Amino acid sequence: MTTSPQPLFTSEADFLSTMASSIESFWHQRDKGFFTGKDGLRIHWCSMTDPSHTQAVIIVNGRAESTVKYQELMFDLFRQGYDVYSHDHRGQGHSERLLLKSDAGHIDRFDDYVDDLDTFINNIVSAKDYSHRFLLSHSMGGAVATLYGIRKPAHIDAIVLSAPMFGIQIPAPTRWIAQPAAWLHSSLQHPPSYALGQGPYDNKSFTDNVLTHSEVRYHWFRELYEVDSSLKVGGPTPRWVWQSLEACRRCQKAAEEVSLPMLLLQAMSDSIVSNDAISRFVTRRQNAGFQIDVAPMAGSRHEILFEVDPIRQDALSATLAFFKRHAEL
Repeated sequence: MTTSPQPLFTSEADFLSTMASSIESFWHQRDKGFFTGKDGLRIHWCSMTDPSHTQAVIIVNGRAESTVKYQELMFDLFRQGYDVYSHDHRGQGHSERLLLKSDAGHIDRFDDYVDDLDTFINNIVSAKDYSHRFLLSHSMGGAVATLYGIRKPAHIDAIVLSAPMFGIQIPAPTRWIAQPAAWLHSSLQHPPSYALGQGPYDNKSFTDNVLTHSEVRYHWFRELYEVDSSLKVGGPTPRWVWQSLEACRRCQKAAEEVSLPMLLLQAMSDSIVSNDAISRFVTRRQNAGFQIDVAPMAGSRHEILFEVDPIRQDALSATLAFFKRHAEL
């Protein structure tokens, strides 16, 4: 009697049952802990490893996210033979917060995120010897991964960028003054609080969301934040906006400097990051003679890795093929 092959990836049809069984068991077996990040902050991390695995994927998540949100992705990658690592950026997830009386997303220097990633790879990931190490980054994590790629190109072998934050969607009339305005607002605002138009964490209905078309995945990760309110992060501070816009500018320059192979998963219906900025990054990189593969995800909203199955599976298939190709070089 033959058995059907195991599907490569989890599916929406079985999502809740898989999360409550296989993935819950998998998640409870993770290694986890804290390391000391820049300026002494406690940074939370987790990993799933197996002695037989020889390659690692480091997930660099986005603003207001957490390792807890990426259980499904870690499960899918682990089943394909990769050790998987991730950490919570400072100020979010289970890492130490920078503001004590506000849930606003804050950062002192954008490079603090890059410093923490560097420490994480040096102190945690490097404890095991791997033939290849890959970064899989999303949104703000894409900017962090790109800037890390300039700093430590010998420490990783390739980078996947999912809807990377190389520019932020800002209305045209205010786009050119956004960064100096954020700097001025940050200079005048004491203590730090929300940027103009921003506010506390908002559990938006699925109908009003701009992140994904997958209702079951959306409700699942929103419920995580209701069960564990310590995960909630509200709108950004002016300083986060100022520092992030400066990081976006630096990423455009980095397009001509990062020598590592890159795969860019582009969410074609994104309303969070700027696809025009992504296109500029791709063009600058190609003109500089550096390799970049672009996989447009037609119809995808911002969170490609939490999208409906056809989009998510296409993105993961492209990612795995990219990893495999560069592991064979």
